[in-house]
Amino acid sequence: MRHSFVLSTLKKLLSLGHLSPSDSVLALCAAGPEQQVFSEAGLRVATISNLDDRLIRPDFPPYSWSLQDAQNLTFDDNSFDHVFVSDGLHHCSSPHRALLEMFRVARKMTIVFESRDSMLMRLGCRLGLSAEFEVEAVIGSGMDRGGVNNTEVPNYVYRWTEREFAKAIQCFHPYGPCRFQYFYGMNVPVARLGMYRSPIKKLVAQASVPVAKLIEWVVPSQGNSFAMVAHKPGPDELWPWLKRVNGRVSFNREYAEQFRANAKS
Repeated sequence: MRHSFVLSTLKKLLSLGHLSPSDSVLALCAAGPEQQVFSEAGLRVATISNLDDRLIRPDFPPYSWSLQDAQNLTFDDNSFDHVFVSDGLHHCSSPHRALLEMFRVARKMTIVFESRDSMLMRLGCRLGLSAEFEVEAVIGSGMDRGGVNNTEVPNYVYRWTEREFAKAIQCFHPYGPCRFQYFYGMNVPVARLGMYRSPIKKLVAQASVPVAKLIEWVVPSQGNSFAMVAHKPGPDELWPWLKRVNGRVSFNREYAEQFRANAKS
């Protein structure tokens, strides 16, 4: 987890009134780092979840625990005020499915921290400063987990764009207007840089860090820390071509008449 960036983003959401300390939060692909950052942010009601059955009796006070696969959550729709994940979607074999499960279970916000598919990140992969497959995560986890779906197979690092995030959610929820927020930052890949043994590679890697930070300062969206937030519309916030009848969303026939009239004019 990119702790400082996650913490600063949560504090921004709190200061904007989008998040409240008493709101319920479900954290996916989570463990101790989420416990720490939630505590520092002042969040009081949270459920830490993970699919790793070795954490089946973890202790994350004051938060509760649930064994969950992010791609197949057992919770009902709108079970939590917010659903949160930090650097977890790219460990899923279907990141979009996990994202939509998050959105389904959330009442208010879906909060996702991942890497952005930017030109700087693509250049970083070519230079070896970042990776397309997360081998170091598996190595750092004892070579028996930490990869795709928490197996020993290194996962492909799926990176996102703002447009892709919004399109996926709006396909899943075509009922009303969702609102989106994005936050940007820079996280130096210390773990990967530390794996280099060649002095030349180490020197190139170290020299690249201030250059990357300068680019990120000038063009924030090129940073490798990326937060995507989807605000879920309320049950009565419908597009004008829809209406709710007896609890069911139906096409608004009055809108059809208006649509035809506008088409003729």
